[in-house]
Parts: sequence; C-alpha cells; structure tokens
Amino acid sequence: MTPLPSRGHPADIRAAYLVVKDLFSPDPRRYWAELAVTGPAAWAALLVATLADRPAVVTGAWCLAVGLWYRAAAMIHELTHHRRDRIPGFHLAWNLVVGVAWLLPSVMYEGVHGAHHKRATYGTAADPEYLRLAGRRGAVLWYLAQSFLIGPVLLVRFLVGAPLSWVVPPLRRLLVRSASSYVINLAFARRMSRAERRQLVRWECAVLLAWWPPLALSLAGQLSWRWLAVWYTTYSAVLLANRVRMLAAHRFASDGRPTDHLGQFADSIDTPSGWWAALWAPLGMRYHALHHLFPAIPFHNMRPAYRRLVATLPAESFYHRSRARGLLWAIRRLLGRSQHAEVPSGRSAR
Repeated sequence: MTPLPSRGHPADIRAAYLVVKDLFSPDPRRYWAELAVTGPAAWAALLVATLADRPAVVTGAWCLAVGLWYRAAAMIHELTHHRRDRIPGFHLAWNLVVGVAWLLPSVMYEGVHGAHHKRATYGTAADPEYLRLAGRRGAVLWYLAQSFLIGPVLLVRFLVGAPLSWVVPPLRRLLVRSASSYVINLAFARRMSRAERRQLVRWECAVLLAWWPPLALSLAGQLSWRWLAVWYTTYSAVLLANRVRMLAAHRFASDGRPTDHLGQFADSIDTPSGWWAALWAPLGMRYHALHHLFPAIPFHNMRPAYRRLVATLPAESFYHRSRARGLLWAIRRLLGRSQHAEVPSGRSAR
C-alpha cells in the first residue's frame, strides 16, 4: 500500500498562498477567447462528422469533435468558481453555445460543485463528486460504464420528464432532488432554492426548443437519425474521457468522515507532465491538488501557479508530495490501493 502524502500544516497553506496571491483574478479576455475558438470549432467538427461521406473524414472529424467538446464542456467547472460579474455575459454565452446542446445547463453544476470543496461534505455521502473507488475494480468499471448511459437518460429527463413534471408535482420533486445535478455520486440529493428552480425551468425550456425540432423532423422521416448517433457517440466518449481523468484526480480513499482543507489536498493529485496531460485534462484540470488548495485560481493561471510553487517552496514542503507520474500510473495505484487506505480527516495535523 502506497502511503498517503503528509498533510502538512496550516502555515504551509499561508506560505503557498503568498507565492501565488496575484494569480486569483480571472481574465475575461481569456475566457471569451477560449469560447470563441473552441465553441465554433466543436460545432464544425460535429457537423462534418455528421454530414461527410468519406470514412476517413468522418473518423477524423469525430475524433476532433470529441477533443473539442471535451474542452468546451470542461469550462463549466470554471463557471462555478467565478462570479458572473467577474466575467460579464460569459455564463449565458457558454450555456447557449455548449450547455443546451450538451444537456448540461450550468444550473446543474453551479450550486452543486461547491459541496465537493466544503469541509463538512468532501469525501462523505453528501459529496456529489466523490466515490470510494480505491481498490474496488468492480466499482471503477461500473463508474466508467455509466458514460454510455448518461446521454439517453438525460434526453428522457429533459425532453419527456421535464414537461411532464411541470404538471405532476411528485415527478418534479424527484427530478429536482435526483436528476438536476451533474454528479458521479448517484445517491446525492439536491435541495434547490427558488431562484435555482426558476433558472432550471428556463433552461429546460431552452433545451426543449433546441432539441424537439430536429427530433420531430427525424421522427417524420425528413431528417436522418445519423445526427443523433454522432451526438451520442461523441457525448459518451467525452464523458468517458472525463471519468478516466477523474480517476487520476483523487485517491478516492476517504473514510467517509468530513475532511479539512489539508486533508482534501492530501487526497488530490497533480499530473503536470507534458502536452499529453493537457489533452486528457484540459483547462488546467491536471493540477487538481492545486485546485483543491486554491479553488479560485482561474484555468489560465494554473500552470504559472504550479510552476511558482514547485520552484519556490522548499523540497520538504507538503506540496511536492501531490504529484503523480502520469495518468496510467495514477490509475494503477488507485486500482491497486487497499480498500483500507484512508485519507486523514478531521482537524489539521499539528
């Protein structure tokens, strides 16, 4: 069993913060540039994969679509950590360009992801993005297999369940509680504020308006079903890639008790190596331990922050123990870890 890294001391967090304290402000230009390039390119690749006739072109366009939609969808993580007034108009634009097509309006993640960072809920049954997977190969396989089920489930949830739930209150309560959050912990139960419920209804209407016309044309025989097949395979591949990435983001060995800031860091992993890591963990997501240490650092400052910390903090610093050798190494360690390897929880080490 590989020992968990030392949790360090609260003073270490302060020392690390002083190194990167000027890197917490998001640059709206970087966000808009990212969406302006990735969004249209993702749509173009998806259309070419749908309309092209030559197998080589279809295959190439589909692979490109998977990479681009993965990157575009990953931006939802940034929306949860930066207020709307810091990047005016961006949340709305992302939802229109990406969220509606992806059946993932940001209201399904905003207000949910925060529980993955709170001391009272991280690594517990109330954490929407945590499962105890260490050493449990069957659980890991089921977790990955869900990538191929989520797309059809969301189609039914939005296109059939949503309008029905507007007139069937028990169904509405079920959807809000158990089918209105982007999670990996299927037992997570959400409580929405009135404002969130209103926002959810608005985006449900947007999804219906965008999705039912092409579906109706296909049902009437006026449009080939190929567009839906391409969307489904792209969607499933993106989900699979993201779930594989998440296997290398944490040690997933929590004992189920609340975990403090340093305990969360000890359970998280940085995988900074090379251009390959930037593909499977785009937008700075390869620096996941750093993200749990300082969640407000925007994606465009993750690499500079990591480099500063590595170069500045002493060799014995707790921070240097968060690094993994690569994706496959991290997954092998996860699968081989004893189920009894647990992340320290409770109070900070003294």
